[in-house]
Amino acid sequence: MNLKKFALKGLIILAVFVALCMFFSGTIKTISTAKVRLYSPKNGKLEEKIELAGKIAFPDVERLSVEVDNGQTITIKKVNTRVGYTVKAGDVLIEAEVTGYDAALQECEANYNTAMDGMLALESKSGDIRIRRSDEAYATAYYALRDAKQAALKLGVAVQSLLDKAGATLPEEGYPEGADEALTAAIDQYRQALADQDAAQEAFQRASRYSVDEATWSYMTQRQTYQDQMDQAQEKMRSLSSLKARVEAISAPRDAYVAELNVKEGDVFDGSSWLLSITQEGKNPVLRADLSNVERNIVKGTTVNISTTRYGTLETQVLAAGTAPEGGKYADVEITQDMLDALGSVYSLTQTETPMSLVYRAKENTCLLPSSAVHGTGDERYVFVVNKEYNSFGNSSMKVSKYAVTVLGEVDGTVSIQEDISYYTLAYMEDRQIKDGDSVMEYTD
Repeated sequence: MNLKKFALKGLIILAVFVALCMFFSGTIKTISTAKVRLYSPKNGKLEEKIELAGKIAFPDVERLSVEVDNGQTITIKKVNTRVGYTVKAGDVLIEAEVTGYDAALQECEANYNTAMDGMLALESKSGDIRIRRSDEAYATAYYALRDAKQAALKLGVAVQSLLDKAGATLPEEGYPEGADEALTAAIDQYRQALADQDAAQEAFQRASRYSVDEATWSYMTQRQTYQDQMDQAQEKMRSLSSLKARVEAISAPRDAYVAELNVKEGDVFDGSSWLLSITQEGKNPVLRADLSNVERNIVKGTTVNISTTRYGTLETQVLAAGTAPEGGKYADVEITQDMLDALGSVYSLTQTETPMSLVYRAKENTCLLPSSAVHGTGDERYVFVVNKEYNSFGNSSMKVSKYAVTVLGEVDGTVSIQEDISYYTLAYMEDRQIKDGDSVMEYTD
């Protein structure tokens, strides 16, 4: 009986001992084995957000001006618009007046009256002079030749100025190499003026066969001088009147945005530059972002996000990218109606910069991994692939093996690699350093 009790106690002690060994064995294994998280790689396009700020820009504009006679000016009385304003066809943008209009008009009237008085006096004292048809033909040919020579001289000076600017000379035929549209047009006009001059010279030589007596020629030339003075005074008055009507209300030729203002109230304008510019038909302003510090190649169609307090994140796109004349790279971002609803008018956008995020996406799908799953530096980068092993009792364990990868890019905690390992399971975020062939256990939260 005592023997049975002793044997039973022994069995109980042995069972407890075995259980304790198994418990501590598992605990020791748990403590000594690295804990990892498991990750299944996915394919996709690497995405990067580039924070920038955009300023209103008007890439496609038309400059508006008024033609002012040489020596005449206008004075700006009122500017009714601002950069960024929307204008409709017919809106009065600028009000101006002809500088010294009344005095200039009075001067023209005085010149006309003086010439007219001279003409009347000449006619009064020359009543006995009779002008023949041959005399009229001679005078007509003479003045035609004079005008042709003056026109050829004026156009010749203009052509020479353009040739000097281009560093070229005028060939006997054709145009200088590399001549632009303005130079070729000026050369055509000059050559036509020379042809007109030759024709006028021939007509004058034919008319010169008939002599004009001195008294008749003196009368005819004086009369022509007075007539020229009257014509010039009349033309000046017409020009002043036309200019006055045109500048009293300088209007928008069509619906557009005002892009630039080149004058302000009180300025005196002589017509040599421009008054203001508006967007070309069908063209809108953009938000221009400076890309000087951006290494990525930003292209047309790149997505742009703009965060707003009331409307959340608005999406737009890059319309164009290029290099400014001063050398800096830029991207022009489309201004949508949603953006105007959220941020205000184009005019309000001219007052400040607009923060934006350019969303750069790689052109091709690659395998994307968390940065913490990729080890190594430089060209020697690798991941740990998880391999499951089973014993004869059907129990499983996990071991890791190194797998070399080629890193293509890394953005905000995401790595793009060249190899497709989407069919593997990776170990990452390990609680201690691991190496090739180590056993690991998965975190159990």
